Amino acid sequence: MLRFMLGPCLRLSVILACMASLTGGCQPKSETAVQQAASPGGDKADHACSYAYFLWGRHAELLLRFEEALEFYQKALICDDQAEFVSEKVPILLLRLERTDEAALWLHNYLAAHLDRTGMRMLYAKVLLKQKKNTEAMEQYRLISEQHPDDPTIGMLLAEMYMSTGQAAKARPLLDQVLAQDPSSYPGHILMAHLRQAQGQVDEAVEHYLKALERNWSNELNLELGELYIKNGRYDEAAVLFETAIERDEQNEATRVALIHVYLLQKKVNQALAELNRLKTYTDQPQRVDLTIARLYAKQGHYDKAIVIVEKLLNKENLSEARYLLAALLVQQQKYGRALKQLRLLERNAPEYADGLLLQVRILKEQNRLEEAKELLESRLDTGEMRNVEMYVLLSTLYQAEGRDDLCKKVLLQGLEFFPNDENLLYEYGLLLEDSGEHGEALAIMQKIIAIKPDNAAALNFVGFSWADKKINLDQALEYIQRAIELKPDDGYIRDSLGWVYYRLGKLDQAIKELEAAVRLSPNDVAILEHLGDVYLEKGQVREALQIYKKAVKSTAGNDKDKNRVREKIRILEKQGIR
Repeated sequence: MLRFMLGPCLRLSVILACMASLTGGCQPKSETAVQQAASPGGDKADHACSYAYFLWGRHAELLLRFEEALEFYQKALICDDQAEFVSEKVPILLLRLERTDEAALWLHNYLAAHLDRTGMRMLYAKVLLKQKKNTEAMEQYRLISEQHPDDPTIGMLLAEMYMSTGQAAKARPLLDQVLAQDPSSYPGHILMAHLRQAQGQVDEAVEHYLKALERNWSNELNLELGELYIKNGRYDEAAVLFETAIERDEQNEATRVALIHVYLLQKKVNQALAELNRLKTYTDQPQRVDLTIARLYAKQGHYDKAIVIVEKLLNKENLSEARYLLAALLVQQQKYGRALKQLRLLERNAPEYADGLLLQVRILKEQNRLEEAKELLESRLDTGEMRNVEMYVLLSTLYQAEGRDDLCKKVLLQGLEFFPNDENLLYEYGLLLEDSGEHGEALAIMQKIIAIKPDNAAALNFVGFSWADKKINLDQALEYIQRAIELKPDDGYIRDSLGWVYYRLGKLDQAIKELEAAVRLSPNDVAILEHLGDVYLEKGQVREALQIYKKAVKSTAGNDKDKNRVREKIRILEKQGIR
Protein backbone atom coordinates (compact mmCIF):
# COMPACT_ATOMS: atom_id res chain seq x y z
CA MET A 1 0.00 0.00 0.00
CA LEU A 2 2.86 2.39 0.84
CA ARG A 3 4.40 2.02 -2.62
CA PHE A 4 1.16 3.03 -4.38
CA MET A 5 0.67 6.04 -2.09
CA LEU A 6 4.17 7.36 -2.73
CA GLY A 7 3.88 7.37 -6.51
CA PRO A 8 1.49 10.34 -6.98
CA CYS A 9 3.26 12.38 -4.32
CA LEU A 10 6.57 11.95 -6.07
CA ARG A 11 5.03 12.81 -9.41
CA LEU A 12 3.64 16.06 -7.91
CA SER A 13 7.08 16.93 -6.54
CA VAL A 14 8.62 16.33 -9.95
CA ILE A 15 5.99 18.58 -11.63
CA LEU A 16 6.66 21.37 -9.14
CA ALA A 17 10.41 21.01 -9.63
CA CYS A 18 10.01 21.05 -13.38
CA MET A 19 7.88 24.20 -13.22
CA ALA A 20 10.67 25.88 -11.31
CA SER A 21 13.31 24.84 -13.80
CA LEU A 22 14.65 27.06 -16.57
CA THR A 23 13.05 24.95 -19.25
CA GLY A 24 9.59 25.49 -17.85
CA GLY A 25 8.66 21.95 -18.93
CA CYS A 26 7.16 19.23 -16.79
CA GLN A 27 9.42 16.41 -18.12
CA PRO A 28 13.12 15.85 -17.35
CA LYS A 29 15.56 17.42 -19.77
CA SER A 30 16.83 15.59 -22.77
CA GLU A 31 20.36 14.18 -22.61
CA THR A 32 21.64 17.07 -24.78
CA ALA A 33 20.01 19.69 -22.61
CA VAL A 34 21.42 18.10 -19.49
CA GLN A 35 24.93 18.05 -20.92
CA GLN A 36 24.65 21.70 -21.95
CA ALA A 37 23.45 22.71 -18.51
CA ALA A 38 26.41 20.96 -16.88
CA SER A 39 29.03 21.95 -19.45
CA PRO A 40 32.09 23.93 -18.36
CA GLY A 41 30.76 26.91 -20.32
CA GLY A 42 27.63 27.04 -18.17
CA ASP A 43 27.33 29.75 -15.56
CA LYS A 44 26.40 27.35 -12.73
CA ALA A 45 24.93 23.95 -11.90
CA ASP A 46 21.26 23.44 -12.64
CA HIS A 47 19.99 22.47 -9.16
CA ALA A 48 16.35 22.22 -10.23
CA CYS A 49 17.20 19.87 -13.07
CA SER A 50 19.34 17.75 -10.73
CA TYR A 51 16.60 17.54 -8.14
CA ALA A 52 14.02 16.56 -10.76
CA TYR A 53 16.14 13.65 -11.93
CA PHE A 54 16.85 12.70 -8.31
CA LEU A 55 13.12 12.47 -7.61
CA TRP A 56 12.53 10.31 -10.70
CA GLY A 57 15.44 8.13 -9.60
CA ARG A 58 14.11 7.83 -6.06
CA HIS A 59 10.71 6.84 -7.40
CA ALA A 60 12.27 4.11 -9.55
CA GLU A 61 14.40 2.91 -6.63
CA LEU A 62 11.36 2.53 -4.39
CA LEU A 63 9.77 0.43 -7.11
CA LEU A 64 12.96 -1.69 -7.10
CA ARG A 65 13.76 -0.66 -10.68
CA PHE A 66 17.43 -0.21 -9.90
CA GLU A 67 18.81 0.09 -13.45
CA GLU A 68 16.31 2.87 -14.19
CA ALA A 69 17.06 4.57 -10.88
CA LEU A 70 20.79 4.48 -11.57
CA GLU A 71 20.28 6.15 -14.95
CA PHE A 72 18.25 8.99 -13.40
CA TYR A 73 20.83 9.53 -10.62
CA GLN A 74 23.65 9.70 -13.14
CA LYS A 75 21.71 12.32 -15.14
CA ALA A 76 21.10 14.25 -11.93
CA LEU A 77 24.84 14.43 -11.39
CA ILE A 78 25.36 15.73 -14.92
CA CYS A 79 23.06 18.61 -13.99
CA ASP A 80 24.87 19.19 -10.71
CA ASP A 81 28.02 17.20 -10.01
CA GLN A 82 28.19 18.63 -6.50
CA ALA A 83 24.83 17.17 -5.41
CA GLU A 84 25.99 15.06 -2.47
CA PHE A 85 22.56 13.57 -1.81
CA VAL A 86 22.74 12.07 -5.32
CA SER A 87 26.39 11.03 -5.18
CA GLU A 88 25.73 8.75 -2.24
CA LYS A 89 23.09 6.86 -4.20
CA VAL A 90 25.15 5.81 -7.24
CA PRO A 91 27.67 3.40 -5.65
CA ILE A 92 24.96 1.86 -3.46
CA LEU A 93 22.85 1.09 -6.53
CA LEU A 94 25.87 -0.33 -8.34
CA LEU A 95 26.42 -2.68 -5.38
CA ARG A 96 22.76 -3.67 -5.38
CA LEU A 97 23.13 -4.53 -9.05
CA GLU A 98 26.25 -6.56 -8.10
CA ARG A 99 28.44 -4.33 -10.24
CA THR A 100 31.12 -4.29 -7.55
CA ASP A 101 34.07 -3.36 -9.75
CA GLU A 102 32.16 -0.37 -11.18
CA ALA A 103 31.22 0.73 -7.65
CA ALA A 104 34.87 0.52 -6.59
CA LEU A 105 36.03 2.56 -9.58
CA TRP A 106 33.29 5.16 -9.05
CA LEU A 107 34.22 5.55 -5.39
CA HIS A 108 37.94 5.74 -6.20
CA ASN A 109 37.36 8.59 -8.68
CA TYR A 110 34.89 10.34 -6.39
CA LEU A 111 37.23 10.30 -3.39
CA ALA A 112 40.09 11.66 -5.48
CA ALA A 113 38.07 14.89 -5.71
CA HIS A 114 36.39 14.68 -2.29
CA LEU A 115 39.08 13.70 0.19
CA ASP A 116 37.06 14.53 3.29
CA ARG A 117 33.97 12.39 2.57
CA THR A 118 34.27 9.91 5.44
CA GLY A 119 31.03 8.04 4.74
CA MET A 120 31.98 7.38 1.12
CA ARG A 121 35.47 6.33 2.16
CA MET A 122 33.99 3.86 4.64
CA LEU A 123 31.83 2.46 1.84
CA TYR A 124 34.88 2.23 -0.43
CA ALA A 125 36.77 0.30 2.24
CA LYS A 126 33.90 -2.19 2.55
CA VAL A 127 33.82 -2.62 -1.24
CA LEU A 128 37.56 -3.28 -1.27
CA LEU A 129 37.12 -5.91 1.44
CA LYS A 130 34.41 -7.52 -0.67
CA GLN A 131 36.93 -7.63 -3.51
CA LYS A 132 39.41 -9.24 -1.06
CA LYS A 133 41.73 -6.26 -1.46
CA ASN A 134 42.55 -6.13 2.23
CA THR A 135 45.67 -3.98 1.95
CA GLU A 136 43.86 -1.29 -0.04
CA ALA A 137 40.93 -1.43 2.41
CA MET A 138 43.26 -0.94 5.37
CA GLU A 139 44.74 2.10 3.65
CA GLN A 140 41.27 3.63 3.42
CA TYR A 141 40.64 2.97 7.13
CA ARG A 142 44.04 4.48 7.90
CA LEU A 143 43.09 7.66 6.04
CA ILE A 144 39.77 7.80 7.92
CA SER A 145 41.64 7.34 11.20
CA GLU A 146 43.95 10.24 10.35
CA GLN A 147 40.94 12.42 9.58
CA HIS A 148 39.20 11.38 12.81
CA PRO A 149 41.99 10.54 15.28
CA ASP A 150 39.66 10.79 18.26
CA ASP A 151 37.06 8.34 16.92
CA PRO A 152 37.61 5.08 18.88
CA THR A 153 35.40 3.06 16.53
CA ILE A 154 37.65 3.77 13.55
CA GLY A 155 40.78 3.08 15.61
CA MET A 156 39.49 -0.28 16.78
CA LEU A 157 38.31 -1.25 13.32
CA LEU A 158 41.72 -0.49 11.84
CA ALA A 159 43.50 -2.25 14.73
CA GLU A 160 41.40 -5.36 14.20
CA MET A 161 42.31 -5.39 10.52
CA TYR A 162 46.00 -5.04 11.34
CA MET A 163 45.73 -7.94 13.78
CA SER A 164 43.97 -10.13 11.22
CA THR A 165 46.89 -9.63 8.83
CA GLY A 166 49.60 -10.23 11.45
CA GLN A 167 50.58 -6.56 11.83
CA ALA A 168 50.34 -6.42 15.61
CA ALA A 169 52.94 -3.66 15.89
CA LYS A 170 50.64 -1.30 13.97
CA ALA A 171 47.57 -2.33 15.96
CA ARG A 172 49.12 -1.71 19.38
CA PRO A 173 49.37 2.14 19.31
CA LEU A 174 45.79 2.40 18.00
CA LEU A 175 44.45 0.32 20.89
CA ASP A 176 46.64 2.19 23.37
CA GLN A 177 45.05 5.43 22.16
CA VAL A 178 41.53 3.99 22.43
CA LEU A 179 42.12 2.86 26.02
CA ALA A 180 43.81 6.13 26.92
CA GLN A 181 40.68 7.98 25.78
CA ASP A 182 38.32 5.53 27.48
CA PRO A 183 39.99 3.21 30.04
CA SER A 184 36.73 1.28 30.47
CA SER A 185 36.22 0.56 26.75
CA TYR A 186 34.79 -2.95 26.60
CA PRO A 187 35.69 -3.70 22.93
CA GLY A 188 39.04 -1.99 23.45
CA HIS A 189 40.00 -4.36 26.28
CA ILE A 190 38.81 -7.41 24.31
CA LEU A 191 40.89 -6.46 21.27
CA MET A 192 43.89 -5.70 23.46
CA ALA A 193 43.46 -9.10 25.17
CA HIS A 194 43.49 -10.80 21.75
CA LEU A 195 46.53 -8.78 20.71
CA ARG A 196 48.53 -9.58 23.87
CA GLN A 197 47.56 -13.24 23.58
CA ALA A 198 48.80 -13.36 19.97
CA GLN A 199 52.08 -11.80 21.13
CA GLY A 200 52.48 -14.45 23.86
CA GLN A 201 51.97 -11.91 26.67
CA VAL A 202 49.61 -14.10 28.67
CA ASP A 203 49.53 -12.13 31.93
CA GLU A 204 48.75 -8.89 30.10
CA ALA A 205 46.04 -10.65 28.07
CA VAL A 206 44.48 -11.97 31.27
CA GLU A 207 44.49 -8.47 32.75
CA HIS A 208 42.54 -7.07 29.80
CA TYR A 209 40.09 -10.00 29.81
CA LEU A 210 39.38 -9.35 33.49
CA LYS A 211 38.81 -5.64 32.86
CA ALA A 212 36.41 -6.43 30.01
CA LEU A 213 34.54 -8.92 32.21
CA GLU A 214 34.33 -6.36 35.00
CA ARG A 215 32.82 -3.89 32.54
CA ASN A 216 30.36 -6.36 31.00
CA TRP A 217 30.37 -9.99 32.16
CA SER A 218 29.40 -12.59 29.56
CA ASN A 219 29.60 -16.36 29.56
CA GLU A 220 31.27 -16.42 26.13
CA LEU A 221 34.07 -14.08 27.20
CA ASN A 222 34.50 -15.96 30.47
CA LEU A 223 34.95 -19.21 28.54
CA GLU A 224 37.45 -17.48 26.27
CA LEU A 225 39.55 -16.48 29.26
CA GLY A 226 39.26 -20.01 30.65
CA GLU A 227 40.51 -21.40 27.35
CA LEU A 228 43.53 -19.10 27.62
CA TYR A 229 44.26 -20.44 31.12
CA ILE A 230 43.94 -24.05 29.90
CA LYS A 231 46.13 -23.47 26.86
CA ASN A 232 48.90 -22.22 29.14
CA GLY A 233 48.56 -24.98 31.75
CA ARG A 234 47.01 -22.71 34.37
CA TYR A 235 44.38 -25.27 35.34
CA ASP A 236 43.79 -24.06 38.90
CA GLU A 237 42.90 -20.56 37.69
CA ALA A 238 40.65 -22.01 34.99
CA ALA A 239 38.86 -24.17 37.57
CA VAL A 240 38.25 -21.21 39.89
CA LEU A 241 36.99 -19.13 36.96
CA PHE A 242 34.51 -21.81 35.88
CA GLU A 243 33.44 -22.64 39.44
CA THR A 244 32.63 -18.96 40.03
CA ALA A 245 30.62 -18.81 36.81
CA ILE A 246 28.61 -21.86 37.87
CA GLU A 247 27.82 -20.16 41.17
CA ARG A 248 26.19 -17.41 39.09
CA ASP A 249 24.22 -19.91 37.03
CA GLU A 250 24.07 -23.55 38.14
CA GLN A 251 22.59 -24.63 34.81
CA ASN A 252 25.37 -23.10 32.73
CA GLU A 253 25.98 -26.21 30.63
CA ALA A 254 28.90 -24.95 28.54
CA THR A 255 30.83 -23.81 31.62
CA ARG A 256 30.15 -27.03 33.51
CA VAL A 257 31.48 -29.04 30.55
CA ALA A 258 34.57 -26.81 30.53
CA LEU A 259 35.02 -27.36 34.28
CA ILE A 260 34.80 -31.14 33.79
CA HIS A 261 37.51 -30.86 31.13
CA VAL A 262 39.75 -28.97 33.56
CA TYR A 263 39.19 -31.53 36.32
CA LEU A 264 40.20 -34.30 33.92
CA LEU A 265 43.35 -32.37 32.99
CA GLN A 266 44.08 -32.07 36.70
CA LYS A 267 43.38 -35.83 37.06
CA LYS A 268 40.60 -35.03 39.53
CA VAL A 269 38.45 -37.88 38.27
CA ASN A 270 36.03 -38.00 41.21
CA GLN A 271 35.28 -34.29 40.91
CA ALA A 272 34.76 -34.69 37.18
CA LEU A 273 32.33 -37.56 37.79
CA ALA A 274 30.43 -35.49 40.36
CA GLU A 275 30.07 -32.63 37.88
CA LEU A 276 28.93 -35.03 35.16
CA ASN A 277 26.19 -36.38 37.42
CA ARG A 278 25.05 -32.83 38.21
CA LEU A 279 25.06 -32.00 34.51
CA LYS A 280 22.85 -34.99 33.78
CA THR A 281 20.03 -33.63 35.96
CA TYR A 282 19.24 -30.68 33.67
CA THR A 283 20.86 -31.24 30.27
CA ASP A 284 18.58 -32.07 27.35
CA GLN A 285 20.97 -34.87 26.34
CA PRO A 286 21.47 -37.00 29.46
CA GLN A 287 22.45 -40.02 27.36
CA ARG A 288 25.54 -38.12 26.14
CA VAL A 289 26.54 -37.52 29.74
CA ASP A 290 26.03 -41.21 30.57
CA LEU A 291 28.31 -42.19 27.70
CA THR A 292 30.96 -39.75 28.91
CA ILE A 293 30.75 -41.18 32.43
CA ALA A 294 31.07 -44.71 31.05
CA ARG A 295 34.14 -43.76 29.02
CA LEU A 296 35.66 -42.12 32.08
CA TYR A 297 35.17 -45.30 34.12
CA ALA A 298 36.68 -47.29 31.25
CA LYS A 299 39.72 -45.03 31.19
CA GLN A 300 40.21 -45.84 34.88
CA GLY A 301 39.91 -49.56 34.13
CA HIS A 302 36.52 -49.83 35.89
CA TYR A 303 34.95 -51.78 33.02
CA ASP A 304 32.20 -53.31 35.15
CA LYS A 305 30.90 -49.89 36.21
CA ALA A 306 31.07 -48.64 32.63
CA ILE A 307 29.19 -51.69 31.32
CA VAL A 308 26.38 -51.27 33.86
CA ILE A 309 25.83 -47.65 32.76
CA VAL A 310 25.80 -48.49 29.05
CA GLU A 311 23.50 -51.49 29.45
CA LYS A 312 20.99 -49.35 31.39
CA LEU A 313 21.17 -46.77 28.64
CA LEU A 314 20.53 -49.40 25.95
CA ASN A 315 17.51 -50.71 27.87
CA LYS A 316 15.96 -47.25 27.45
CA GLU A 317 17.15 -46.36 23.95
CA ASN A 318 18.74 -48.17 21.00
CA LEU A 319 21.82 -45.96 20.51
CA SER A 320 24.39 -47.30 18.06
CA GLU A 321 27.16 -45.32 19.78
CA ALA A 322 26.30 -46.97 23.10
CA ARG A 323 26.12 -50.44 21.53
CA TYR A 324 29.56 -50.07 19.94
CA LEU A 325 30.99 -48.78 23.24
CA LEU A 326 29.49 -51.76 25.08
CA ALA A 327 31.14 -54.13 22.61
CA ALA A 328 34.50 -52.39 23.06
CA LEU A 329 34.17 -52.65 26.85
CA LEU A 330 33.33 -56.36 26.61
CA VAL A 331 36.42 -56.90 24.44
CA GLN A 332 38.52 -55.35 27.21
CA GLN A 333 37.18 -58.09 29.49
CA GLN A 334 37.78 -60.70 26.77
CA LYS A 335 34.07 -61.47 26.63
CA TYR A 336 34.26 -61.93 22.88
CA GLY A 337 30.99 -63.78 22.38
CA ARG A 338 28.91 -61.06 24.03
CA ALA A 339 30.86 -58.39 22.17
CA LEU A 340 30.16 -60.04 18.80
CA LYS A 341 26.47 -60.25 19.66
CA GLN A 342 26.32 -56.49 20.29
CA LEU A 343 28.25 -55.67 17.12
CA ARG A 344 25.95 -57.78 14.97
CA LEU A 345 23.00 -55.74 16.26
CA LEU A 346 24.40 -52.56 14.74
CA GLU A 347 22.27 -51.36 11.84
CA ARG A 348 23.99 -50.90 8.49
CA ASN A 349 23.19 -47.18 8.36
CA ALA A 350 24.67 -46.53 11.82
CA PRO A 351 27.76 -44.26 11.87
CA GLU A 352 29.56 -46.92 13.96
CA TYR A 353 28.80 -49.79 11.58
CA ALA A 354 32.15 -49.68 9.74
CA ASP A 355 34.13 -49.53 12.99
CA GLY A 356 31.95 -52.32 14.35
CA LEU A 357 32.79 -54.48 11.35
CA LEU A 358 36.51 -53.97 11.89
CA LEU A 359 36.14 -54.77 15.59
CA GLN A 360 34.37 -57.99 14.66
CA VAL A 361 37.31 -58.95 12.46
CA ARG A 362 39.77 -58.25 15.26
CA ILE A 363 37.74 -60.37 17.67
CA LEU A 364 37.63 -63.25 15.19
CA LYS A 365 41.35 -62.91 14.65
CA GLU A 366 41.92 -62.97 18.41
CA GLN A 367 39.86 -66.17 18.58
CA ASN A 368 41.94 -67.60 15.71
CA ARG A 369 38.82 -67.76 13.52
CA LEU A 370 40.76 -66.44 10.54
CA GLU A 371 38.54 -67.91 7.85
CA GLU A 372 35.46 -66.19 9.30
CA ALA A 373 37.38 -62.95 9.58
CA LYS A 374 38.50 -63.12 5.94
CA GLU A 375 35.03 -64.04 4.71
CA LEU A 376 33.50 -61.11 6.58
CA LEU A 377 35.92 -58.62 5.02
CA GLU A 378 35.82 -60.17 1.55
CA SER A 379 32.01 -60.16 1.48
CA ARG A 380 31.90 -56.42 2.16
CA LEU A 381 34.70 -55.57 -0.25
CA ASP A 382 33.37 -57.76 -3.07
CA THR A 383 29.88 -56.24 -2.97
CA GLY A 384 31.26 -52.72 -2.70
CA GLU A 385 28.69 -52.14 0.02
CA MET A 386 31.35 -50.80 2.32
CA ARG A 387 34.90 -50.02 1.49
CA ASN A 388 37.62 -48.23 3.45
CA VAL A 389 41.39 -48.28 3.71
CA GLU A 390 41.55 -50.11 7.03
CA MET A 391 39.52 -53.02 5.65
CA TYR A 392 42.06 -53.59 2.88
CA VAL A 393 44.97 -53.28 5.30
CA LEU A 394 43.39 -55.69 7.77
CA LEU A 395 42.57 -58.28 5.11
CA SER A 396 46.11 -58.07 3.76
CA THR A 397 47.57 -58.74 7.23
CA LEU A 398 45.34 -61.82 7.58
CA TYR A 399 46.73 -63.23 4.33
CA GLN A 400 50.27 -62.27 5.35
CA ALA A 401 49.83 -64.13 8.66
CA GLU A 402 49.12 -67.25 6.61
CA GLY A 403 52.19 -66.68 4.45
CA ARG A 404 50.02 -65.84 1.41
CA ASP A 405 52.06 -62.90 0.15
CA ASP A 406 50.51 -63.26 -3.30
CA LEU A 407 46.99 -62.65 -1.96
CA CYS A 408 48.30 -59.97 0.40
CA LYS A 409 49.75 -58.10 -2.57
CA LYS A 410 46.55 -58.57 -4.59
CA VAL A 411 44.40 -57.06 -1.80
CA LEU A 412 46.70 -54.07 -1.36
CA LEU A 413 46.71 -53.37 -5.10
CA GLN A 414 42.91 -53.58 -5.14
CA GLY A 415 42.80 -51.08 -2.32
CA LEU A 416 45.16 -48.75 -4.18
CA GLU A 417 42.81 -48.78 -7.17
CA PHE A 418 40.19 -47.09 -5.00
CA PHE A 419 42.56 -45.10 -2.76
CA PRO A 420 45.65 -44.48 -4.94
CA ASN A 421 47.20 -41.82 -2.71
CA ASP A 422 46.45 -43.24 0.71
CA GLU A 423 49.66 -43.19 2.74
CA ASN A 424 48.72 -46.17 4.91
CA LEU A 425 47.97 -48.46 1.97
CA LEU A 426 51.09 -47.30 0.16
CA TYR A 427 53.22 -47.89 3.25
CA GLU A 428 51.89 -51.44 3.73
CA TYR A 429 52.51 -52.14 0.07
CA GLY A 430 56.04 -50.75 0.33
CA LEU A 431 56.81 -52.97 3.32
CA LEU A 432 55.48 -56.00 1.43
CA LEU A 433 57.77 -55.21 -1.50
CA GLU A 434 60.71 -54.83 0.89
CA ASP A 435 59.97 -58.19 2.52
CA SER A 436 59.78 -59.73 -0.96
CA GLY A 437 63.27 -58.47 -1.79
CA GLU A 438 62.05 -55.75 -4.16
CA HIS A 439 63.93 -52.99 -2.40
CA GLY A 440 64.07 -50.55 -5.32
CA GLU A 441 60.31 -50.70 -5.83
CA ALA A 442 59.74 -50.35 -2.09
CA LEU A 443 61.98 -47.28 -1.96
CA ALA A 444 60.06 -45.69 -4.84
CA ILE A 445 56.77 -46.25 -3.00
CA MET A 446 58.14 -44.65 0.17
CA GLN A 447 59.38 -41.64 -1.79
CA LYS A 448 55.89 -41.33 -3.32
CA ILE A 449 54.44 -41.23 0.22
CA ILE A 450 56.83 -38.41 1.16
CA ALA A 451 55.78 -36.48 -1.95
CA ILE A 452 52.12 -36.86 -0.91
CA LYS A 453 52.66 -36.26 2.80
CA PRO A 454 56.06 -34.80 3.72
CA ASP A 455 55.51 -35.39 7.45
CA ASN A 456 55.07 -39.18 7.25
CA ALA A 457 57.70 -40.18 9.82
CA ALA A 458 57.74 -43.88 8.88
CA ALA A 459 58.39 -43.20 5.18
CA LEU A 460 61.05 -40.58 6.00
CA ASN A 461 62.77 -43.11 8.25
CA PHE A 462 62.60 -45.88 5.64
CA VAL A 463 64.14 -43.75 2.89
CA GLY A 464 66.73 -42.14 5.17
CA PHE A 465 67.89 -45.46 6.61
CA SER A 466 67.98 -47.09 3.16
CA TRP A 467 70.27 -44.35 1.86
CA ALA A 468 72.47 -44.51 4.96
CA ASP A 469 72.76 -48.29 4.66
CA LYS A 470 73.88 -47.91 1.05
CA LYS A 471 76.17 -44.98 1.92
CA ILE A 472 74.43 -42.66 -0.57
CA ASN A 473 72.67 -39.29 -0.25
CA LEU A 474 73.91 -39.08 3.34
CA ASP A 475 73.17 -35.38 3.84
CA GLN A 476 69.59 -35.79 2.65
CA ALA A 477 69.28 -39.02 4.63
CA LEU A 478 70.26 -37.07 7.76
CA GLU A 479 67.70 -34.36 6.93
CA TYR A 480 64.92 -36.95 6.46
CA ILE A 481 65.66 -38.79 9.68
CA GLN A 482 66.01 -35.62 11.73
CA ARG A 483 62.58 -34.58 10.45
CA ALA A 484 61.22 -38.00 11.43
CA ILE A 485 62.74 -37.61 14.92
CA GLU A 486 60.98 -34.26 15.34
CA LEU A 487 57.69 -35.99 14.51
CA LYS A 488 58.30 -39.03 16.73
CA PRO A 489 61.06 -38.27 19.25
CA ASP A 490 60.40 -41.41 21.35
CA ASP A 491 60.58 -43.93 18.52
CA GLY A 492 63.56 -46.22 19.09
CA TYR A 493 63.74 -47.36 15.47
CA ILE A 494 63.97 -43.82 14.13
CA ARG A 495 66.57 -42.98 16.77
CA ASP A 496 68.51 -46.05 15.58
CA SER A 497 68.40 -44.73 12.01
CA LEU A 498 69.78 -41.38 13.17
CA GLY A 499 72.63 -43.14 14.91
CA TRP A 500 73.33 -45.20 11.81
CA VAL A 501 73.47 -42.21 9.47
CA TYR A 502 75.90 -40.49 11.88
CA TYR A 503 77.98 -43.67 11.76
CA ARG A 504 78.04 -43.55 7.95
CA LEU A 505 79.06 -39.89 8.14
CA GLY A 506 81.98 -40.85 10.41
CA LYS A 507 80.54 -39.02 13.42
CA LEU A 508 81.06 -41.88 15.86
CA ASP A 509 80.44 -40.03 19.13
CA GLN A 510 77.09 -38.72 17.91
CA ALA A 511 76.28 -42.16 16.53
CA ILE A 512 76.95 -43.83 19.91
CA LYS A 513 74.85 -41.23 21.73
CA GLU A 514 71.84 -41.80 19.47
CA LEU A 515 72.19 -45.59 19.38
CA GLU A 516 72.41 -45.80 23.17
CA ALA A 517 69.21 -43.72 23.30
CA ALA A 518 67.63 -46.11 20.78
CA VAL A 519 68.52 -49.10 22.98
CA ARG A 520 66.89 -47.42 25.97
CA LEU A 521 63.73 -46.91 23.92
CA SER A 522 63.76 -50.40 22.33
CA PRO A 523 65.99 -52.55 24.60
CA ASN A 524 65.25 -55.94 23.02
CA ASP A 525 65.64 -55.21 19.31
CA VAL A 526 68.46 -57.29 17.80
CA ALA A 527 69.15 -54.91 14.89
CA ILE A 528 69.48 -51.85 17.13
CA LEU A 529 71.79 -53.70 19.55
CA GLU A 530 73.89 -54.93 16.65
CA HIS A 531 74.23 -51.40 15.28
CA LEU A 532 75.44 -50.14 18.66
CA GLY A 533 77.92 -53.01 18.86
CA ASP A 534 79.24 -52.22 15.38
CA VAL A 535 79.82 -48.56 16.26
CA TYR A 536 81.51 -49.50 19.57
CA LEU A 537 83.79 -51.77 17.55
CA GLU A 538 84.59 -49.01 15.06
CA LYS A 539 85.35 -46.67 17.95
CA GLY A 540 87.76 -49.23 19.44
CA GLN A 541 85.53 -50.07 22.41
CA VAL A 542 85.85 -53.79 21.74
CA ARG A 543 84.68 -55.16 25.12
CA GLU A 544 81.61 -52.93 25.06
CA ALA A 545 80.87 -54.21 21.57
CA LEU A 546 81.13 -57.84 22.71
CA GLN A 547 78.78 -57.26 25.66
CA ILE A 548 76.17 -55.64 23.41
CA TYR A 549 76.44 -58.48 20.86
CA LYS A 550 75.85 -61.03 23.64
CA LYS A 551 72.82 -59.07 24.81
CA ALA A 552 71.50 -59.10 21.25
CA VAL A 553 71.59 -62.91 20.88
CA LYS A 554 69.80 -63.30 24.22
CA SER A 555 67.05 -60.91 23.14
CA THR A 556 63.50 -62.23 22.93
CA ALA A 557 62.92 -60.19 19.76
CA GLY A 558 64.49 -60.67 16.34
CA ASN A 559 64.77 -63.58 13.93
CA ASP A 560 67.29 -66.41 13.83
CA LYS A 561 69.02 -65.00 10.76
CA ASP A 562 69.89 -61.74 12.54
CA LYS A 563 70.98 -63.56 15.70
CA ASN A 564 73.20 -65.97 13.77
CA ARG A 565 74.93 -63.01 12.12
CA VAL A 566 75.61 -61.51 15.57
CA ARG A 567 76.83 -64.87 16.90
CA GLU A 568 79.42 -64.93 14.14
CA LYS A 569 80.69 -61.51 15.27
CA ILE A 570 80.93 -62.82 18.86
CA ARG A 571 82.87 -65.88 17.66
CA ILE A 572 85.39 -63.72 15.78
CA LEU A 573 85.97 -61.44 18.79
CA GLU A 574 86.35 -64.33 21.24
CA LYS A 575 88.75 -66.05 18.85
CA GLN A 576 90.88 -62.91 19.16
CA GLY A 577 90.91 -63.39 22.91
CA ILE A 578 88.36 -60.68 23.71
CA ARG A 579 86.32 -61.54 26.79
